[in-house]
Amino acid sequence: MKNTDKLFQLKEVDAIVVISEKNRLYFTGFASTFGYLVLLHGNKNVFITDPRYYEMAQSLEKDGVEVVQIANGVGAIDTLLDIFTKYNVKIVGYEDTELTVSEYLSLKENLPQIELVSVGKDINFVRSFKTAEEIDYIKKAQSITDVAFSKILKVIKPGITEKEIAVELEYLMAKNGAEGLAFDTIIASGINSSKPHAHPSDKAVELGDAVTMDFGASYHGYCSDMTRTVFVGEPSDEMRKIYNVVLLAQKMGINNAYCGMDGKELDSLCREVIKSNGYEQYFTHGTGHSLGIDIHETPYANMRSTDVLKANQFITCEPGIYIPGLGGVRIEDLLLIQEDGVIDLTTSDKNIIIL
Repeated sequence: MKNTDKLFQLKEVDAIVVISEKNRLYFTGFASTFGYLVLLHGNKNVFITDPRYYEMAQSLEKDGVEVVQIANGVGAIDTLLDIFTKYNVKIVGYEDTELTVSEYLSLKENLPQIELVSVGKDINFVRSFKTAEEIDYIKKAQSITDVAFSKILKVIKPGITEKEIAVELEYLMAKNGAEGLAFDTIIASGINSSKPHAHPSDKAVELGDAVTMDFGASYHGYCSDMTRTVFVGEPSDEMRKIYNVVLLAQKMGINNAYCGMDGKELDSLCREVIKSNGYEQYFTHGTGHSLGIDIHETPYANMRSTDVLKANQFITCEPGIYIPGLGGVRIEDLLLIQEDGVIDLTTSDKNIIIL
């Protein structure tokens, strides 16, 4: 169970109720599709669940978590209220960034005597700093994607479809230790590669096509993320130039990233290279984002970001150029920010690959 002292320093509340699956997993390490986690001062916490998870959830007791099973005929909110009464809770933080309107209204209507305070952004801030264990999980997830990339190169050839590449890539990640996908795999070839988040289609790869692959593995609930663009046969002069500009921009960002810079500065480093080569209008998204249990987490690197990159946070560096009717290129690495430098966890070759 993660220590919650920092969270209570950020917001003056008596307790925090965690309903979202992702945040329950974050705080407890226990995966379940249902449950209410009540965080209390002094790292004294209560996990409310139903009979489906009760026996498994008892494993949390070793971390000092009180596990409560919802009784037959008693609603989860009633059990939650009993906990609040037991611990004299008057002010409760809730996940405004995660709850549906219906879930929020249920809390408000059924707990009229409780003052609700939003803490979603505070939870996200705390989550942005990874523990040593979380860093190891993300490193493992990234190593799985690197292995899968090295093997998928032997599969890509003229005639294979984008969907077939996606299926094979996902199989390779699973075979090498992935417990799931970090997100839906993106495969875009030829003119489809001008669409940054294209869905894999039945389009067959042709000679001269760029093939952009954006994919990630999930390991113990934590994500990886990488993108590589390769060519099947010789690319056109324009596509080769675009690739070299994107690679130069990405290297500029990675080589000059440091602990303490803000996301706007990292974005600017990459964007200026693309601008100076005449492709400014074709770089249509931010340079990067962090990840963890979610594939997109704070901090972010884009034109408006004031997020400061701090030690034990992650950031991707993924500039791209996308020209409708021609194609596109994106190259993405995953960076770990540390006090004494930035570590690039992505080991796959990013010099131009022609299959």
